[in-house]
Amino acid sequence: MKINNIKLKKLVNVFNYSLLFLLLTSVLMHLNIIDFNLSFDEYYLLILVLIGLVYTAIRGWQYFEIDTLGEGLTIKVNRIDIFSFLSDKEKKIDIPKYKLNDYVINRGLFNDDLVLLINSRKSKSNVVKVKLRLSVYSNETRNEIVSELDKIVASNQFQLESKLA
Repeated sequence: MKINNIKLKKLVNVFNYSLLFLLLTSVLMHLNIIDFNLSFDEYYLLILVLIGLVYTAIRGWQYFEIDTLGEGLTIKVNRIDIFSFLSDKEKKIDIPKYKLNDYVINRGLFNDDLVLLINSRKSKSNVVKVKLRLSVYSNETRNEIVSELDKIVASNQFQLESKLA
């Protein structure tokens, strides 16, 4: 199953560009280059925009696509923030399904993180952690991701038990 949320990516870009526009407008208002007859001081607009910037920095917009078709688990990760137009790097992670041990969902105050635990011979503990942010996804999409990961982990546990028996 392929899970992505392109509409979310567009909405986050609109939000980021509007914040950037408001920041530029408030700076130009402060420098008296642009003059609007507003009933409030331009510092309030600047403070509001800075709160929005801090919120997006804490929230950490991360867009990823998960493809579980075939023998592998493919994850494409993009970081979406205000300056993401400067570097549009896409990180692609290909993992064979049999190497996925388990997953953990860490719920925080602002962020919900998905941590994939993967078998690897490269580390001392033989487990590599891949961390993805689930904060921007709806509960329905999160449930789809969790159900797909449950299927993969259950089939891996079944194969492991059949090898040991």
